[in-house]
Amino acid sequence: MRRALRDARELPAVVLLVAAALWLLLSKPSFRSPGNLAVVGQDAGMLGLMACGETLVILTGGIDLSVASALAMSACLCGALIMAGTPWPAAAIAAIGLGLLAGWVNGALVTWRRLPPILVTLATLLLFRGITNILTGAAPYNLLPEAYKAIGRGGWPMLALVVVASVLSIGIGRSRFGRHLVASGGNESAARLSGIGVPSVLRRAYALSGMLAASAGLLMAAANGNAQWTLADGWELDVIAAVVIGGVRLTGGQGSVFGATVGALIIVILRNALFLSGVPTEQYGLVTGGVIVAAALSERWRSTAADRR
Repeated sequence: MRRALRDARELPAVVLLVAAALWLLLSKPSFRSPGNLAVVGQDAGMLGLMACGETLVILTGGIDLSVASALAMSACLCGALIMAGTPWPAAAIAAIGLGLLAGWVNGALVTWRRLPPILVTLATLLLFRGITNILTGAAPYNLLPEAYKAIGRGGWPMLALVVVASVLSIGIGRSRFGRHLVASGGNESAARLSGIGVPSVLRRAYALSGMLAASAGLLMAAANGNAQWTLADGWELDVIAAVVIGGVRLTGGQGSVFGATVGALIIVILRNALFLSGVPTEQYGLVTGGVIVAAALSERWRSTAADRR
């Protein structure tokens, strides 16, 4: 039991989350107000959904820098369709389909001639955001129905995160695709020799990442009451930070969706604490960067300990 706890990659993140939450609950009355907790839940739900999709990609040894741009592109499609008279459920399905397609394009480019994921997704980060800016004319879609805006409020974003994280956790642990996903990131050569279709696994991982980014975009547009090309600008770094803080190894093969979800909660809670303390937003990166360094040191310690055993 003691060894299992010591080897748990998510344990440092869980300890940090519990400590931060308890400290805020006891020392910051404004943190535990219903309105503030609702905001924390909304932000954590959206960031967590993106982190879940990013985890699937990073488990394969890749990376997806375009998640925030895919989010904005999909949300704007939904807003455009709604304002053109399409019922919002149908518009939402179309937007999720666009996110799925965007992710599949990433995966196809990565597997085509084995292009580096960081270069491919850096390119699509710029392309998706730029295309969205041009096609929308940089104008927001803000005439959204109340029924649609309701899904971004209250506990719906957090509920969506819990459902998605639970399904993915079970799927990775028990499905053939989940085993192939981890095997492809752990040792790609061995995975290919064992008959795993690594390119197909990669394309599906990137497609799911795009789909979850689009889902987060629908919730973000609903919560904000508008969809525009600047949605989630810069969030790709927060997403990757959440995954790293949650104990997912950047080189692939080790980690969990649960850990990435915990990492997303940590980032949102810490930023909320800084906001309540009156810290300028320009300084938020200091805390996030410090936590990432701590996560890297924890990973290094874990690797050294494993080598000694």
